[in-house]
Amino acid sequence: MTEDIWQKYFQTRDADLRDTLIQEYLPLVKQVAGRLAMGLPSHVEEEELAACGIIGLLEALERYNPSSEASFKTFATWRIRGAMLDELRRITWMPRSMYQRLRRLQEAEQKLSHSLGREPSVQELALELGWSTEAVEQVYAQMNCYSLISLESLLFAPAATNVDSAEELFPSDESVATPEESLEMEERKEILARAIEKLPEREKMILALYYKEELTLREIAQILNITTARVSQIHARCIFNLREEMQKAGYLEK
Repeated sequence: MTEDIWQKYFQTRDADLRDTLIQEYLPLVKQVAGRLAMGLPSHVEEEELAACGIIGLLEALERYNPSSEASFKTFATWRIRGAMLDELRRITWMPRSMYQRLRRLQEAEQKLSHSLGREPSVQELALELGWSTEAVEQVYAQMNCYSLISLESLLFAPAATNVDSAEELFPSDESVATPEESLEMEERKEILARAIEKLPEREKMILALYYKEELTLREIAQILNITTARVSQIHARCIFNLREEMQKAGYLEK
């Protein structure tokens, strides 16, 4: 049924058929928004991302070429994701003081992990630092959001709308890039792969579940039997470490 609608839409560009297709792919918008909502700062609403995602979906409907090798779902996913990331870039600002707070948080993590023989909880970190638990969670959330934007912009450019997200952890379609861009993309991915290998197994698992299996924060928490706040905390830490590796290699500004 959907295929018939697609064929008629491509032939006529009928507004009613377009509305039918929009309704068909609205769950995709909600799915992408749910995944990007991992640890977002409190001032960012998932509904706001979904609204931006609908704009991305509309753009995908207008720009998709049916003769393309990529499926519409793949094409639309990256248009939707791109629209949401654009909105996050617009509203997210990472002051230098936030980096300083994160480093303090990391130092406290290391100290408590050594003394406790396990990873500390948010409450224990807050007590060690003299912060509120909300302040600890805010630092993790801000870092999650900022790191996600900067890493995805780096790794998916210049061909974000042509990526098959199930192909590998951080994929890219090099067929649309110049030879120089393709070589640079390969170098980025090699650096990132080495950095990922250095991570503890649970951090690797969270990255795989999030980026490869495309699970949400809540789903990952259920699988690992930990809280959603803890998943956000671990994700923020490993993404921060990956950013530092990319900075050392000269691919990200400090």
